[in-house]
Formats: sequence, structure tokens, C-alpha cells
Amino acid sequence: MQDDCLENYFYKNFNNDYGVVVMKVVNVMNFVREIDERHENSTERLLAFTTEQLRLVNEYNIDNTFLLQYDTLCDDRFMKLFQNEATEKTEFGIWYEIVEPLTTACGMPYTSENGWKWDWHINPGYSMVYTPEQRELLIDETMRKFYEIFGYYPRTVAGWVMDTHTFNHLAKNYDISAVAICRDQANTDAYTLLGGYFNQAYYPSINNIFTPAQSMQRQTKIPVFRLLGPCPIHNYDNNKYSSEKFKSLGRKSACFTLEPCWYMGSNEHTAKWMFDTYYGNESLGFSYAQIGQENSFLNCKDQVLSGMRMQIEQLLKREDVLFKKMGDTGELFSNMYKETTPPTSVVALDNFDSTDVQSVYYDCKNYTANLFRFEEKIFFRSLFLFDDRIEDLYLRESCTTFDAVYENLPIIDTMNCASEKRKQCGLMIDDNALSYTVEKLFSGVLKVKFGEKSVTFYEDRMEIVADRLLWYKDATRASTSLIENRLAFEYKGHKYYLIIEGADLIEENENFVFVRTDNKITLIPQRAE
Repeated sequence: MQDDCLENYFYKNFNNDYGVVVMKVVNVMNFVREIDERHENSTERLLAFTTEQLRLVNEYNIDNTFLLQYDTLCDDRFMKLFQNEATEKTEFGIWYEIVEPLTTACGMPYTSENGWKWDWHINPGYSMVYTPEQRELLIDETMRKFYEIFGYYPRTVAGWVMDTHTFNHLAKNYDISAVAICRDQANTDAYTLLGGYFNQAYYPSINNIFTPAQSMQRQTKIPVFRLLGPCPIHNYDNNKYSSEKFKSLGRKSACFTLEPCWYMGSNEHTAKWMFDTYYGNESLGFSYAQIGQENSFLNCKDQVLSGMRMQIEQLLKREDVLFKKMGDTGELFSNMYKETTPPTSVVALDNFDSTDVQSVYYDCKNYTANLFRFEEKIFFRSLFLFDDRIEDLYLRESCTTFDAVYENLPIIDTMNCASEKRKQCGLMIDDNALSYTVEKLFSGVLKVKFGEKSVTFYEDRMEIVADRLLWYKDATRASTSLIENRLAFEYKGHKYYLIIEGADLIEENENFVFVRTDNKITLIPQRAE
């Protein structure tokens, strides 16, 4: 759907019971590099790929965004392509990775061990390996070059990872509408993002781009979006909940995202399931997905282009979904949520595969939680607390390790827990449960119901109607102890709690904490003062 009918769109999607506009947005966003020395004749091939991507979005006359790396800004062939063939439907922004032409322009060396001009490794390809002073020079030169070409500054800047100092510098000095970073992933492509706001968007802390702010004094004005359209079932721990038939696809099923270079994003059935999940299930008011592809996937170009075409055609059939430029999406988000990060949800009530799985992500400014059902067990698969006082590891110092790490405070993290036996447990609520249903009670509040039992998510707590809970101690990487009615955690020097209210009995042994009640248990994730 296009936004020439925006007034009618909002009228049709206005919830009169709660006074909340339901916004469903897709960003077609392609990332453009000028060189990739892993491939022969890469510049010519990258240019040809980008040309086909541009012509594809032109064919459908949809709002879209192309994000340009610094080296493409320096290449007249790419600039002539966009000058000659781009329409007013295309927004141009910055794809922010550090390349040799950029460091040379700033008088810095480019230390690629491979001798490349673009290198996917954290060192030298990402901003956090440089000093804060160097980071300002690098982003200022990128913005200067963009302005020299286009006569205006971009509204959108994105990259797989971005350090907080660079983000704050952008927010302070440029009129940016949106920033985007990669989905959660562990030990992939030399960076780890774990326990972040699952998909949509949030207002980050001035101390950490990966952490939503809880307080206005530490909140930035620019929303951060998550890229690639992650699967709410399989993105967290990949193939664990897939059928053997699907696992046999091997490398093709490596990433569970909407990227058309992978099976999930290129297969019509799985892509439709993803869109049904994102746009057809409860989102608490804002559904968002990014589709498109970086132009470096030269070995599967035809699959990417056909997958993009298939996804666009599927989305055009959904009259309630808006195709938007990334910068416009940032402005819409800021106008819709003027004060603070909203609660949102991503709900999968079934699985595209033959396995019987359900997954609910609830995100708000205080925490992110994933309630999961598998083999009649309903449990929290992950639960992370946000604390806007904790600084990005690289806010003041350069990253000196191979893997740049961004994470929030783990309460439950079954993917990285110590025991393989516990990876389907976490915090157990019901081990003999059938399918659950999901409903929005009122603004920002989500209820998951299974029989007479339920979990209701609020911004500051989770209310659980059940007769018992079983929390496995090895389902977190933090050190833990039970102090009266609260679980005390410590992780990398940071202390925090999970307060348990309404319990008739709380007992522990070396393996788990057992909680019993005749009524309702309230769990409150809480920062230490």
C-alpha cells in the first residue's frame, strides 16, 4: 500500500476502544557497497546488481531506501546510476561501514589483514575500533561527502553495528530521522548482539545504543530500528525447533530472516508465514519489517532478485501495510510515540515448519521477554533487563577484540545456558499445556492465555496465573542467589533482581528455584539502585 491514502489508512486502522493507531510498515531497504574483494571484478558486478535492485523497486513504484557506503559516493558510475534512474520514490541514506577511501580521506591507516579496501571484520570495518575523536572525523567526512553529492544531509544512517559515541554525535549534529542496526545474533560476522529490543524500534540510552532508555534525561531523540526481519521462533537459536527435513537444507537455512539470500526469505511459503506473523498477529500498535538485501551476495543474485519480487508482490496484497522510506518511518514513529519507547510484541501462533511451536516476544523500555511453547511445555526462553545507566563497552575506549559485543542484562538466556538439558526449560510455567491464545487487554498490555493459566505482560512486571513456577539456575549466564522473595543477579559487575510477589512458598536447591501459589505470581525485573 502507498501513503497517498494515508488519511484513509489511519481511519481504517484506528482502534476506537483504546484510541491507538495501528501502524503496519515495511521498509524496502538495499545496502550498497562499491567493492568486495572476495569476488573477482566485484565493482562491475556490484554495480550491475544494484542496477537491477533499483529497476525492481522502480517497476513497482514503491517507496524505498538505498543506503550508500562511502566508497560508492566516490564512484561516479554508482552516482550516475542513481542520478539517471532513481525516482522520487527512492530515499538515499548512509550505509555506515568503514572503508579504505574513508580512512584515507581522514588521514588514517586502514589496517585490513587481507589488504582489502573493504573488510567485514570489526577491525578495521566498524567504528568502535577507532578512538572517539577518530569516530567523529569519520562520520563527519561521510556526511560531508554525502552533502557534496546530493546537496542535503541524509535522514537515515544504518550499519550492522554502530558505537554509541558515533550515534550520539549524529543525533547532536545532524537532522537524522532513523538509525538501524542488525538483529540479535551471537558470534556471527565478528559481532554479537544479544538481548536487545527484538524487532520494531526504540529510543536508546545516551550511554548505550543497544539499550532502550528508561529515563527522559538519558533518552536520545532518534529511534533505532532492528534490521532483517528476524523470525520470532528460530532467530534466537536457529534450527533447534525445526523438523529434520528443514534441517537437511543445511547452509540454505542458516539464517532465519526475511533476507532473500536465505531459504526463509526466498521461499514463498515461509515468507508468507513471516508476513502473517508480523502483520496479522497482535503487535500492540506498531508492526515493522525491513526487506531488501546488501549487494554483496553476488553468488545468489538471481535468488535475491526473485525473492525480493515475491516479497513485494505479497506485501502489495496487504492493504493495511505501508511501504515507507526509512526516514519517513522514523518520523512516523517519533510522531506516534513522542515521549518514550512503546511496548510492542511479535507473536507467532504457529510454525511454518511441521513442528508444533509458539513464540511471543514482548518488548518495552524496561525489558524484553520471550514466552515459548514447545512439546507441551510453556516457559520463558529468554528474559533480559534494560538498564540505561550501563555504558557501551566502547563508549570511551576502542574495541580491541575480534568480536564486538553488545548485550543487555540476562535473567534467562537458554541459548547460552550451561546445561543442554535445560535449554528447553528456562523458567517453566506449565509442562502439560496446549496451544495458547494472545490478546491485547489495553494500551501496552499483552495477555497470553492457556487454559485457566495465563501470563500478562505490563511495562513494569509480568503477572502469571499458575500454581507453580520452576526456574532453572543454569538458564542464565549471571551469578544468582535467592534472597527472601527475590532472585539476585550479578553479571559483569552489574547487580539486578527478579522480584517474586504473591508466592505461598519459595524453595531452592542446587539446580532450581521452586515457586508455589494458589493465586497469582507477579515477577518484577528490577535494576539495583
